[in-house]
Amino acid sequence: MSLKIIDSHLHFFDLATGQYSWLKHHPPAWQNLDKIRQSHHLASIPPHPQFALEALIHVEAGFDNQHPVNELHWLAQTLAPFPYKAVGYAPIDAPPAQFRQAIDNLIHPSLVAIRDITEGNDSQRLHTPWLGENLTYLAKQALHFEAQLAFQHDGEIERLLTLAEQHNQLTLVFNHAGFIDNEHMAKDVLKRISLLDNVMIKCSGLEMLANPLPLATWLHHLIEHAGEESLMLGSNYPVSLMQKSYWQVWQDYFNVIGNSSTWHKLSRENAKRCYGL
Repeated sequence: MSLKIIDSHLHFFDLATGQYSWLKHHPPAWQNLDKIRQSHHLASIPPHPQFALEALIHVEAGFDNQHPVNELHWLAQTLAPFPYKAVGYAPIDAPPAQFRQAIDNLIHPSLVAIRDITEGNDSQRLHTPWLGENLTYLAKQALHFEAQLAFQHDGEIERLLTLAEQHNQLTLVFNHAGFIDNEHMAKDVLKRISLLDNVMIKCSGLEMLANPLPLATWLHHLIEHAGEESLMLGSNYPVSLMQKSYWQVWQDYFNVIGNSSTWHKLSRENAKRCYGL
């Protein structure tokens, strides 16, 4: 019998329909870019004898950043009736009235969260004076904020976690394990998150790091310091194709964790609970 998984972080592309200017016209300097810069749909993921994809969380991929609800409409056409939830796009540093309008325009049955990438120098946008007000509005709409920045950005991480501690109705999800690597292990951040029921971490994106930890070291470090209740596994497909096939990502996770209660929490149960699947 196959092991059911919920992929907490993947992207599908339709290059003929969507804009994807970041990929079509200004592509990142990634390995095996030709494998990534093509259309990817649910049908692109073949069946596997050991694992079965039960549901997924689709994370916005720049389909149409001017009208991001169009990506949600496209997903409804291409994915239904497969079980999924969607993370849309809205600028977290927009003035409150503009932010509320952006969220109201984005409302869709599949929407569960927004992501606004604040990596590198863009992390400064999290110092906007209305960050708390915008996150509060998200929480009132029962939406999560998916934060994508390195845990080493101390000031910005401190601000996000303080808001999460003050407002337990707010849910934060940190993408790509805060980009922890050999130089930045972020033990204090992980332990702080382990104490918060409303903050989760996605174990994904290891292929994006210049100085990554070995997979087993990375996973065991996250489990030890953040706790298995705080973690979800994700593939980051198709970016993960830089290094390995879709199912090899999951096979490698399984080889480290094994068929255990920890595996079932990280591969399925935590995502099911977090995203209401």
